Amino acid sequence: MIITNLYKAKKNTIYQIVSAPDTGGLKSLGLKIGTRIEIRNRYIFGGPVLLKVEDVYYLALGKALAEHIQVMV
Repeated sequence: MIITNLYKAKKNTIYQIVSAPDTGGLKSLGLKIGTRIEIRNRYIFGGPVLLKVEDVYYLALGKALAEHIQVMV
């Protein structure tokens, strides 16, 4: 079991969220403990991370927020 933050996670790998800030905004986006996500792309120069959430939809998160979400393989 490898735990890392969302921004440092490897592309094209499926992870499960183990820790995330307790905000209504993240929960409304479907990002809560136990959610499966796949890192599709990480843009250069501190840009956003593109996620595929639960094999259903895509979502981009900024670096500052992505660094506060912990995931595991």
